[in-house]
Parts: sequence; structure tokens; C-alpha cells
Amino acid sequence: MTDACELSTRPFVYDRSDLRALATLAQPRAVPWLFKIAWVLFALAFFLVLIGTFAGSKQTLPYLAVLVVMLAIYLALHRFGTAIVAWAQEKAARRDELLNEQTMALAADCFRAESVRGKTEVRWAAIPRLVDQADRLFVYSTRRQVFIIPERAFRSRDEFRAFADRALELWKVARKA
Repeated sequence: MTDACELSTRPFVYDRSDLRALATLAQPRAVPWLFKIAWVLFALAFFLVLIGTFAGSKQTLPYLAVLVVMLAIYLALHRFGTAIVAWAQEKAARRDELLNEQTMALAADCFRAESVRGKTEVRWAAIPRLVDQADRLFVYSTRRQVFIIPERAFRSRDEFRAFADRALELWKVARKA
């Protein structure tokens, strides 16, 4: 795995926007549905508490306070969930000294990542997943480990697109072989 690199990034460091994009990408597909179901359950619970209150029952009022607290927590998680995950990932990465300047490169036979911590080469056929988004490319070296290549690691959007397109091409060729 020592081919000359075809394309590479400029040196860059991950930031919280990269980790937020990863948190959004890694979010299970069921989460949006669970939030919709939670809305229905909150509405039903509030409706039942209101019916009990209007019927003259004082036993339903404590439930109203609990529902309000639960709704506040729900809204915070709904609005800031990916930001909280990104913050936690950033904190862990800083603790483990993973937020170093790095470069990523493409070679015909492998994907390369290099930083002061060392050099990683992953054969294209061993990469289980590649995700191309508008401003980032996610290269999974395992099901849980991912390299994030942001558009800002290039001089221009065209350079980023060329890198992402070539990575996808090399990955698809290796997957067919």
C-alpha cells in the first residue's frame, strides 16, 4: 500500500460542526418517529389532565407539573440532541488528544489518513461505507470508526467534489472486485 497519492486534503483539524454532522448521520432512523410518537403521547396526557382538572379533580394537578418538566426535557433533547452528542464527542476527543492536524489522501489501492499520532491506510475493499454529503465525505474504516473529510480541507468546492467523486469511484471499483 505504497502507491503515490492521487488526491489529498490540506492539513485540517476536526471541529464541532464535523462532529455534529457525524451525530446527525449516526442517528438511528427510528429517532424521528419516536419524537413524533412522543408528541402524540404528550398531547394525550395533557388532554387527560385537562379533562380531569375541568371535571373538578385536584388529583390531576401534580401530573401537570410532571408533564411540563418532561416536555421541557423532550424539547431540549429534540432541539439540542445532536449538539449534545457532538459536544460529548469533542470532549472525549480532546481528552484522548485526537483533535490534531491531519491530512487525508486517496491512492489507487487505499485511503490514507495521517497526523502526528501516526498513519492509517485502509484498503478500499475493507471500507464498509462511504457517505457523500454536500459539504463532507464520511469514510468508515469500520462500522464504528469514521474519517470525516470536510469541504474546508480543500482550496475550493471543486477540489472537494473531485476528491469525493474519486473516493466514491475507487471504493465502488474495489467493492465490485
